[in-house]
Amino acid sequence: MTVLATAGPAGAAARADHAPAVPTALSTSPATACAADTAVGDGDVTLYAALSDPDGGTLGAAFEVTRHAGDHALIASSDRKTLTVPSGSTAVYKVPRATLETAAAGKITEFDWKVRASDGTRAGGWSTTCHFSFDPTRPGTPVVAQPGPATIGKPVTVTVTAGSGSLPATYSYQLNSGAPVVVAADASGGATFTVIPTQPENTLTVTGVSPGGNFGDATNVMFGAAQPQAAPDGDLTGDGVPDLLAVGGRDGLASGLWLAAGTGDGHVAAKPTDIGAAGDGSSTTGSPSDFDGTIAITGHFADEPEQDVLVYHPSGPRAGTGAVYKVNGGGLSNIVDLSSGMLQDANGDNPTQLVNAGSVSGGTSGFPDLIGVSGDSTHGYGLTLYQGSGGAGMFGWPVPLTAATPDGTHDWDQWTIATAQVPASGGGSSTAMFLWRKSTGELDLWENLSADPDTGALTHTSYSVATGWNTGADLDLDAADINGDGVPDLWTVGAGGAVTANLVSGLSAAGPAVLTRVTGTLDTSGQ
Repeated sequence: MTVLATAGPAGAAARADHAPAVPTALSTSPATACAADTAVGDGDVTLYAALSDPDGGTLGAAFEVTRHAGDHALIASSDRKTLTVPSGSTAVYKVPRATLETAAAGKITEFDWKVRASDGTRAGGWSTTCHFSFDPTRPGTPVVAQPGPATIGKPVTVTVTAGSGSLPATYSYQLNSGAPVVVAADASGGATFTVIPTQPENTLTVTGVSPGGNFGDATNVMFGAAQPQAAPDGDLTGDGVPDLLAVGGRDGLASGLWLAAGTGDGHVAAKPTDIGAAGDGSSTTGSPSDFDGTIAITGHFADEPEQDVLVYHPSGPRAGTGAVYKVNGGGLSNIVDLSSGMLQDANGDNPTQLVNAGSVSGGTSGFPDLIGVSGDSTHGYGLTLYQGSGGAGMFGWPVPLTAATPDGTHDWDQWTIATAQVPASGGGSSTAMFLWRKSTGELDLWENLSADPDTGALTHTSYSVATGWNTGADLDLDAADINGDGVPDLWTVGAGGAVTANLVSGLSAAGPAVLTRVTGTLDTSGQ
């Protein structure tokens, strides 16, 4: 019998067997860059690759790891018969730490790796060759020079040199309980950096780190830090010179709380910093406009060496409230809130003005007193004393003061007040207050203020500073010893951001003082 063979339909023909695709998505853990020579630390290294085959099915993964230089010896490989994954999956191969350590022989060593897939019949092409360097080294104990004289809150320089053993790539240091910080080592393994001590006794821990991230032994250095000198009145930048603080949303200034660094001669930085850019912290969506309509004054309100800022709302929906802030790196951090009603007088009136009164009441709490202008059309207006007591933002019951205005009346709502803390003859400081009547331009100065919280008496030394001074002008006042001569001076901020330092001299009971004017402009545009 003769059998004839004929061609059948295509579907009956033997199916073609495709080779697996070249592996893709090569990666490692710890992470490395395939084409680069990324260093990894003294641990296992896991290799990953995506395998696929047009025919699907199960694929075997053949990883190979070789030494990059020298003999290019194979140090590790996977068995494609036992390391299998479904097509379209990722194959994972771990190279043990011990294998890498043996091959590296104590030195940072570069390795190459590649992978290909097999379907049991055919093997696909090799992947791209990737690289990594295995680092088995650990730096020696670093040598840290004892920091020089240090002051709390001020940077101090630290010098580190490499100890015995391999050189570090970086150093990790930690001051007290702060977060660790990493700095690069130079070619000789040394480093210089600064830390800011936060307490009288400080512990600095320094550890060398190898290129692959291996930590060596740590060195602990203990050093003391002196208490800083108290910042002078109005100095928010820490340079010993009073600065100008201006509330935005008026005087042609953009909304915010604007800090213009002083130079000590009356001039200020033309481009101030908005330390209120993030808002006042009263909501999760802070805005510079949070400070619109507020009063902002400086002082040691937390009884610490730095000057703080007290912000107060004299009117509006938040009238009578406020907060004390620390100035940190061009911004604000809340210390304590002033709750509604805590500054109300016996008639339920919140102060319409508020100034720093230092230790005018003779208290020894270390927390400044405040003086405010409060009242209403029914009960009249007057000065009110708020004694600092017990903590930041804490004040005693309001004490009405009996003092009349410079013109002998009690129309305190017609006067604008601003205070400065100036050196006292017997040491320490005393409070000086400028008083300006906008309608007439009378400008006076009361020095050596002293308030009796029992009787409400307010004593002072009075001087006439000027007459017809800026009559009718819309101005904000900021008092300070601007030029450091021991005499209080007065900044004004007016329309268009115009700022004027009025440097006072020639105070006399016989007549007006001498005012030397230094002018400038605050530019808050584009900020």
